[in-house]
Amino acid sequence: MMIGRLRLAILVLYATLSLHIIQWVWPSPTYAQSGVSLEVFTPFAGQYVVGEWLPVRATLRNAGATITATITGSPADDPAQYARVIRIPTGGQETIWLYVWIRQPARAVTITVSANNVILAQQELPLLLRPTDRMRAVLGESPVSGDLFATGSLQVADLPDHALGLSNLSVLALFELSEPLSPSQQSALLAWVHNGGHLIVGGGPDAITLQTNLPSTLQAAQIAGVAALDRQPLADLAEVAFPNPLIGLKLQPVNGAYAIGNPTAPPWIEYPVGHGRVTQLAFSPDSLNTWAGRDLFWSALAQPVLLAQTTIGSSAQLTSRQIEALRPALSILPAIDIPVFGQSFLALTIYALVVIPFLIGIWWWRHRVLPVTILFLVAVISSGSSLWWANANAAPAYTSLRLTLIEQIDNRQAIANSALVMLSAMPRTETVSFTSPAFLRPLSIGADPNGDAMVLNNPLFQETTQIAVQLAPWERQSLLASMVLPALPVQATLVIDQERLRVDLQNDSSVTLRDTYIMYGDQLIFFGTLRPGARSVARWPAVFAEAPVNASPGQLIVNDLRENGLLPNRNIEQLVSLRTTFIDAAVRPVSERFDPGPFLIAWLDRDPTTSTIPDGWSETLLVMRPHIVGQGQLILPVGWLRIDPKSTQTTSCSNDNGILISNAAGDVHLRLPADLAQLQAETIQVHVKTVDPLADRQLVIQAYNWQTANWSPVTATDPTRFTIASAAAYLRNGELRLRFSNSFDQPTCIIVTGGVQGVVP
Repeated sequence: MMIGRLRLAILVLYATLSLHIIQWVWPSPTYAQSGVSLEVFTPFAGQYVVGEWLPVRATLRNAGATITATITGSPADDPAQYARVIRIPTGGQETIWLYVWIRQPARAVTITVSANNVILAQQELPLLLRPTDRMRAVLGESPVSGDLFATGSLQVADLPDHALGLSNLSVLALFELSEPLSPSQQSALLAWVHNGGHLIVGGGPDAITLQTNLPSTLQAAQIAGVAALDRQPLADLAEVAFPNPLIGLKLQPVNGAYAIGNPTAPPWIEYPVGHGRVTQLAFSPDSLNTWAGRDLFWSALAQPVLLAQTTIGSSAQLTSRQIEALRPALSILPAIDIPVFGQSFLALTIYALVVIPFLIGIWWWRHRVLPVTILFLVAVISSGSSLWWANANAAPAYTSLRLTLIEQIDNRQAIANSALVMLSAMPRTETVSFTSPAFLRPLSIGADPNGDAMVLNNPLFQETTQIAVQLAPWERQSLLASMVLPALPVQATLVIDQERLRVDLQNDSSVTLRDTYIMYGDQLIFFGTLRPGARSVARWPAVFAEAPVNASPGQLIVNDLRENGLLPNRNIEQLVSLRTTFIDAAVRPVSERFDPGPFLIAWLDRDPTTSTIPDGWSETLLVMRPHIVGQGQLILPVGWLRIDPKSTQTTSCSNDNGILISNAAGDVHLRLPADLAQLQAETIQVHVKTVDPLADRQLVIQAYNWQTANWSPVTATDPTRFTIASAAAYLRNGELRLRFSNSFDQPTCIIVTGGVQGVVP
C-alpha cells in the first residue's frame, strides 16, 4: 500500500515538474489590466493584395504611468511579426503607422501592444482579398456611385506616410484635400508613383490646392487659364457621346508630359514618372455627374499602369516583380569555407595515442616522481590549447550574398532595396546594419514562395538601423530591407546640342561608379569608371551596330564587358549570371512591358545603405533615368522610335521587340521618350525586320494622320526601309502609329524601329 502511494506521489511530482518546465519553455501570454487603450484602422477597409504591405494606423492612449511599449502586427497563420517601439507619456496619445507584409492569403491581422512580456491591449482586423486591378482609392468624394474605388472617400489623415503603405493600390485619385499633405505623405506618393502607381489629380476649383500639395516631380502641367475643353477623348474612352460643353482649366504640359486630345484645350495631361504615371485632369469630377457615360469613363480612366504577375499573384508595384526576377541570382552563394575539424581531430588523436602513453612511460620510469594529477593537468591543458588554436585559426564557416538596387527618384531622394542571403556552418549571430531606417521582411529565394522565407527572428522592427540575425547551422536565411535614401549627387543629362544628343555625366558623390553605361533600348554608351568629382561627356553616335534581337539589357551590357576583358577571370561564369540577372531585374523585370529608358546603369564600389563592410559577396547597382533637355534642331538615329507595348493591342514576339501579324492588319505604336513628346517631326525613317524574309515584299504599310484622323498609305520601294516625308502630321506627343498587313495565313513577326529629324520647340 505504501509502495503504491509512493509511486503515485512520484508520478504527481514528475507531472508537476513537467508542467513547470513546459510553462517555462513556452510561456503563455499574460494579459494585464492597464490604462493603455488601442484603436486601429486600415484605410482600405481591410482590403489587401497578397505580397504587399498592409497599412495599419494605431492610436494608443495611456491613462496610467509613462510606458515604453512594443506594438506588433501579425497576419493570421503566419509566424512573422512586424513591430515598432513607442513611448506613451502619462495621459498622452500617440498615433503611428504599422506596416504588415502579407505573405499569403490571411483572414485577419492581429495588432498587439505589450511591455515587459505583458500584453496591454490587442485587437484583430478582419481582411478581404481583392484583385490588384480593383485596388483603387480616392481622397475626396468618389465620382461614381459603385464600388470602382475600394474605400469610398478617404481623408488626408488616412493616407499612409510611407510608400509601402500604398503598395496595395494600383490607382489613387486625389480630388479633394481636407488638410495639407505632410512631407512624408508627399514623399510616399512620389515613391509609389515612381514604382508603378497611377495618380489621378482632379481639376476645377481645387486644382491649385491639389498641385501645391504635390512634389514638383508629380506636377504634370501648369495652369494657364480657363478654356472650353476638347470632349472627344472623354467620348472615345467611354464610347458614349458627351453632348454638353465642358469648361475647365487650360493646361500646359511640363517637359515630359503630353496632352490628350486638342493640345490647345486638352481635357487631361498624362505624365510618365518612373514606372508609373500622373493623370492631371483639367475639369472638376463633378462636371461629369449628369453624363450618361460617367461610370464607364471613370472605369476606363482609372486603370493600373502596371500589372506584374508574380508566383503569388499580381502586383501594381514593380518592386515585387524585381525581387522575383532576382531570385536566380540570390541562389548564387559563394562557396563556404569549412573549418578544419578533420585535421584538428586527427591531431588530437595522434596526441592521445603518442604523447599521453609517452608521459605515462616517463612516470613509470621515474618511479612515480611525477604525480598522476600533474600528468592529467598537462593532458587537459595541452588538449584545450590545441582545440583553441584549431578554432582560432580556422576559416569562418560563413558566407553571404548582398544585392542592393538603388533607384534615383529625383534629385532629393532614392529608394533602395537590399536583398541579403546568409548561410553558416556553425551557430552564429550576424548583425546587419543600415545607414537609413529600414523596413524588413522575410525573403524567399527558392521556387516555393513559402520556402525559406520565415526563418528570421521575430519580431522584425520597422524603421530600424540594425538587426541581429540568429543563424542556425546549414539553414539559409534571407531578408529584404527597403529604405528611402538621400539621392546620390550624380547628374546624368542628355542635352540637345548641334542637332545631336550630348550625354553629360557628373559624379559629385563619395562613391566610385564602375562599368557605367547610358542605355536606350539596345543602344549602349560606355563611360567606364567615374571617381568622385569626375565628369564625362560623349555624343550619341549617329549609327549603332545592330544588336541581337532577343538579347536582354543585362545580356547586352555584360557581354560588352566580357568581350572587352573588363570582367575578372575569377568565378567569371557566376559573375556573368549574377550581373545579367541583376540588370534585367532592375530595368526589365516585366518582359511583356519593355521600357527602353534611357537609363544610367552603374556599379558602385561600396554599398551606401550599410556602414559596415559585409562579409561575403556584395554587389550594388545604381539605376537612374537621365532627362533630355534643350531646344532646337535634332536628328535622332534609328532606334529612338521604339514599339510601345503599353499601347499596342497585338501580340508581341521576339522578346517583345516585335508584333505578330497575319491576314488582318496589325497596328504598331512607336513612341519617343517622354521628354521628346513635343518634338515636331520633319522626316521619319523606319526600319522593318521580319522573321520570314519572304514576308518583306508582301507588307502593306499605312501611317495614321493625326490631323485628318485617317490612315494614309505609305509608298515605299523597300518596305523594310522607308522614309515618311513631311512627317509633322504623323508624329503627335512623340507617337507614330503604323498599320502593317500581308497576305499570308501564317502569322509573321515584325520588328519595327525608327528615327526622327525635327525641331524641339
